[in-house]
Amino acid sequence: MRRFRILFVVIAILVVVPVALLVRRALQSVELEQRTRHQAVAERIFDEMERGLSELVVREQERPFADYDHEYVALEQQGRPPIRSPLADPPSHPFIVGYFQIDPDGSFHTPLQPQTGATISELERIVTSYFRTGPSMAGNRAAAAPQLPGTTVSVSDENAKREAEQKKPASSTVSAYDALRALNKGVEQRARLQTKAESEFASAPREEPALARRLGGADKRDAPAELDEAAGRSQSHELARIEMAPMIGRTIDARRMLLYRTVMRAAQGYRQGLLLDLDRLASWLRTQALGTDGVAAYATVTFSNPITAALPAEATSAFVYQHRFADPFADLAARLALRPLPGVGGANYVYALCALLLLAGGLGLLALYRMVSVTVRYAERRSNFVAAVSHELKTPLTAIRMYGEMLRDGIVPAEEKRAEYYRHIVVESERLSRLINNVLEFSHLEKGTRQMSLVSGSIGPVVTEAADLLRPHADRDGFALDVDVGAALPPVRFERDALLQVLFNLVDNAAKYARDGHPKRITLSCRLFGKEVHLSVRDHGPGVTPRHLRRMFEPFYRGESELTRRNKGTGLGLALVHGLAKQMGARAVARNATGGGFEVELVFPTVES
Repeated sequence: MRRFRILFVVIAILVVVPVALLVRRALQSVELEQRTRHQAVAERIFDEMERGLSELVVREQERPFADYDHEYVALEQQGRPPIRSPLADPPSHPFIVGYFQIDPDGSFHTPLQPQTGATISELERIVTSYFRTGPSMAGNRAAAAPQLPGTTVSVSDENAKREAEQKKPASSTVSAYDALRALNKGVEQRARLQTKAESEFASAPREEPALARRLGGADKRDAPAELDEAAGRSQSHELARIEMAPMIGRTIDARRMLLYRTVMRAAQGYRQGLLLDLDRLASWLRTQALGTDGVAAYATVTFSNPITAALPAEATSAFVYQHRFADPFADLAARLALRPLPGVGGANYVYALCALLLLAGGLGLLALYRMVSVTVRYAERRSNFVAAVSHELKTPLTAIRMYGEMLRDGIVPAEEKRAEYYRHIVVESERLSRLINNVLEFSHLEKGTRQMSLVSGSIGPVVTEAADLLRPHADRDGFALDVDVGAALPPVRFERDALLQVLFNLVDNAAKYARDGHPKRITLSCRLFGKEVHLSVRDHGPGVTPRHLRRMFEPFYRGESELTRRNKGTGLGLALVHGLAKQMGARAVARNATGGGFEVELVFPTVES
């Protein structure tokens, strides 16, 4: 049995270890799937933001130089109909505070009244203040997060990466993977725009005079006076050479950002651009990215720049990503906190399957262990039974043969001695007969072929008869056999031979295990309790330990080791008692009696008359 336990433990380990590795791999796969899907959602959200910013940059980069020209407004001062710049109209986006132009001589101009209620002088103060102190802003840009423009990173992954990088020398090398992650749509579009602007800046294309270009797309018959005026002014000015640099974005404080370009016209440098409200820009970007498709219920977006730090992500968010926008908005960063999205498989599903797998596997292994252990124990007990039966058969046969040979050879001349030897032969023969009968009875019970001839009646006379038959055996073993049978016992269903065999086994068992008890007395009691007749056999021996008590009726079970046992027996007596009692409709109960000793009780239900 010990070897079997060791083998079972080894098999269990061989089963559990691969299952544990499989579960671990499944959890890693689920976690990777969750991260990948949420990463894809985050990339899509940030890509929508980049797309909106790219459209803004493309529009402003391609805006003609003349749109910023204040002379369009100055025509009103010459008593002529004004030709308004499109920038004089309210901007299409609420986050645009105002447009401006800085001339080569440092003068400030704007065709647009600020939408925030600020005066033109306030706009002038903000813009001119930046260009006077612009170089000092380099420190703010240097303090920005060391994240590539146009990339999205997982905050948790980035923290782990930083911890790993702190343990090795710093390197300025950018991995190929990080470089590839920067290639989203917004970055690609803006890269094409920058390449185009740099090419135009280098090739210096010419542009028509501003007023003529403004009117060139209209029907000349609709505005002959304006066209004549434009023609006159175009003749008075030499065609200008226009060179436009790419747009540059700079954060000037916690709430505002400048987006401007440098324009070279006739070897003169101009600064043209617009002032953005970052709070309104952030609100517009949220609307652009999240929309109304339900993602907004699971996403929280916060923005930061080199001057203001990003707000911490929500504590309930399982996935947090940070995006640094591509140039010219590289000063801006967005942090996206995503709660677990519906429809994305989670670890709970794997845990449930693992629990079911472990439960089914555990129950299967337990059932297998129980079945094999019971089979092994039963086989061991049968083997012990064979050894015990062999011993029990050999002992009376040896005695019978010895006494028989002595009587045959006339070695015993005394008549009294011969009578004693005859008596020993009869006793051993009866003992041998009981043993064989027990084995045969148990075989029939085990096979289910034992047929009972039940009758209804009082068991008192059968108990008295059994006591009379057993008293000589009890006296020979030094026991007093007491009988206590109640009067007028109601009828029960039983079989006489089966009941006699039960009583023989119980009394024999009491005589074997209580031979060292005190007093040496065996009591047969038969009493009526309610609607049940209780037949009990009690001794005054040492009793049975609780560990063995619950297994007393198991076949071939013996509390003693077969190699060290002190008492004779095969382990069939009580199992046979239990089986015969069950066949008669009674139940057998074994317990340690109050005051010491062991008691077996058979409970017979009475028969309704």
